[in-house]
Amino acid sequence: MKKIIAIIVLVLCTACSFNNKLEDHKEIKYDDSYIEVIPENAKKFIKDDDQIILTLDEIFKYNEEIKSKTDSIFDLKELKKLTSNEIRSLITKYKVPSLPKYTGKGEVTSEDVNIMVDNRNIDNITDKDTLTKGIIVNRANLKGFPTDVHFYDSNGVYNFDRIQETELHVNTPVLIIHESKDTKYSFVIAYNYSGWVKNEDIAIANDDDWNFFIDTDSFGIITEPLLEIDNVLLDMSTKLPYKGVTEDGYKFTLPTKDSTGYVSKKEVIIARDKAHIGYLPYTKNNVYIQAFKYEGIPYKWSGMDNGVDCSSYVSNVFRTFGFMFPRNTADQNGSVGKITYLNNKSNDEKLSIITGNETSLLYQPGHVMIYLGIVEDKHFVIHASGNTLEVSVMELNNSNNLKNIDKLVVIK
Repeated sequence: MKKIIAIIVLVLCTACSFNNKLEDHKEIKYDDSYIEVIPENAKKFIKDDDQIILTLDEIFKYNEEIKSKTDSIFDLKELKKLTSNEIRSLITKYKVPSLPKYTGKGEVTSEDVNIMVDNRNIDNITDKDTLTKGIIVNRANLKGFPTDVHFYDSNGVYNFDRIQETELHVNTPVLIIHESKDTKYSFVIAYNYSGWVKNEDIAIANDDDWNFFIDTDSFGIITEPLLEIDNVLLDMSTKLPYKGVTEDGYKFTLPTKDSTGYVSKKEVIIARDKAHIGYLPYTKNNVYIQAFKYEGIPYKWSGMDNGVDCSSYVSNVFRTFGFMFPRNTADQNGSVGKITYLNNKSNDEKLSIITGNETSLLYQPGHVMIYLGIVEDKHFVIHASGNTLEVSVMELNNSNNLKNIDKLVVIK
């Protein structure tokens, strides 16, 4: 099973080309008309340092190193068919969270559980000799079960839904492999995850449309944390086909869904301070700028309700430069960057090792942060925090904030 679906590939962005050879990728020139906006709180960390840390070619090679260390990425172009047993295995890997859990309106009942388990439509799974291609047309929640019922940990705190797995950006390619009994959900495979997505958020794509949206050489990326265009929410690092520039901004093609359920094309214009043609140059200053654009954005488990969690926050920031990290910290931890282990180090030793490695990643078990550096003799990180419930800056000098840090990961 694993050999069939876990074929590791180089992935350049959320909606990317799945070519394996570096020479297949064409470098996009940086866009001189991009209007750079520097968040106010980023300015005290920014220095006169616009040096390119890694070129695009070097980032592509870096991605190849990442993919060689993880089995959490699917090659959608190589995945041609699945047996019913393989599909069943993918669907049933998700387990019902232990109760009690809360819906936001009351307690989850055993009837709620039975309905959603039955809605997986397990008895009607069949072999798939061909797999239907799809493209995500709305920011979509990918869940472990096909249901609108939430599984919150407590009654009153609605940031942690235990059947939410991740969020899928607009223009993410997926393979559609099964439909729920109520026909409202489909089980899909994305490049780094599988799960249930509402059918209203997916459009079927033929090969030509798939290639147009996914394999285009001329593209731009969204540089805002969450941008609304024509009632569609676009996450930072969302990649769209680029069509030109006007006085009002850049022209992009947005995937939409027509009345037949297939993908269609819609031209939109996005201001030049909200998007960039090609990837952003990978510099320290640009990492600070992109990271601080998220400051104050709500923490939401696995990207639910238009928020971010720690790993999706870090992935979105670094994807603006062309990096592709695995989705979860468990997969990122050990596959991304040059690792220095900090276990069994004193707090002073940890700070000494971390010093000078601005914009690197710091890992705790189940959590990741971006190291910002030193200001007024204090060390700082920025992260999507489950404690403050937002993307926020934290001082590291406090021993409680340092004690669980076990890895420094340098991305260069």
